[in-house]
Amino acid sequence: MILLPRGNPVKERIDPGKVNLPDALRKLQGGGFTGYLRFDAKSGTGIVIFQNGKLISALFEADREQLIAYDAIARIFEESLAGNALLDIYKLSPDLALSIHALLHGEVLYKGQELKLIDIKALLGKLKEDQVSGCLRIYTRERIALIFYRNGSPLGFFHDGSTDMETNADTSMSVARLPGAKIDVLISRGQEGMVLADLMGTADLGALWKKAQERIARERRSREDEASRNQELHEKDRRLKLQGFLRTTAEGHLGKIGASLADKAAEKTLPQTGGLTETDLAPFFENLAKAAKLVAGPSAINSMLEEMKKGARAFLK
Repeated sequence: MILLPRGNPVKERIDPGKVNLPDALRKLQGGGFTGYLRFDAKSGTGIVIFQNGKLISALFEADREQLIAYDAIARIFEESLAGNALLDIYKLSPDLALSIHALLHGEVLYKGQELKLIDIKALLGKLKEDQVSGCLRIYTRERIALIFYRNGSPLGFFHDGSTDMETNADTSMSVARLPGAKIDVLISRGQEGMVLADLMGTADLGALWKKAQERIARERRSREDEASRNQELHEKDRRLKLQGFLRTTAEGHLGKIGASLADKAAEKTLPQTGGLTETDLAPFFENLAKAAKLVAGPSAINSMLEEMKKGARAFLK
């Protein structure tokens, strides 16, 4: 999971599977949008960052993989089309968008350290001594705050609801005082003067979207075919068990001739595919009763049919 403050919300909890994402991204590009899109899926999290209408960064992170640029966009498209994702859109300042990009593509120095076990003064002193550029990420389950550093000196704070870096530490540092707060130390490199290419200028998003649609359609058909095969095998097994029960019951009442009559009636009247219902059994009982009149009296036939109808219900559930 990628831990970022929520920023200034534009839209939240959108189903991206119901959105033409290439068109949506082009609209953000045309509107000069600056901020990030967050896609939370079952398998991981995707982040797409815009700066002044340029798509400068795309990242998809799962437990055991990290995809960037076009691979990340393709995966985000697939997860969205599969119906596994929720989309949030947050507005940021251009400088903050660039800082978030540098953070996501930087190096994790420490991760998941309990804040109460950390000597913060010593840590900050070490960052200053080593002239580290990056950020401290302080978080709980509910809240996240970032403290950005450049060459060991603090630049500003980013917390939920912010659009730009802030100089007031109160809101961000309040996260540090919450029970269970943890801290990550992340290092970014080469951010100063960074000019990033527009991924939308070099990628055919329409082609990526179409490819994702085709893949999801293939996977869906494969799942449906497998489910259909499994269902048919289940129904076949149930039919065989039902026919075995009917045969055994007929033999118990009428002897071997009864078993033979039940087999013939089943062959003539019972559907050989799909599920069986009580309605499907009506022609079988009618055919068997008529044939059994040649070898048994009404009492024996009625007793046999009553037992069959009662027992058959267990195979029709």
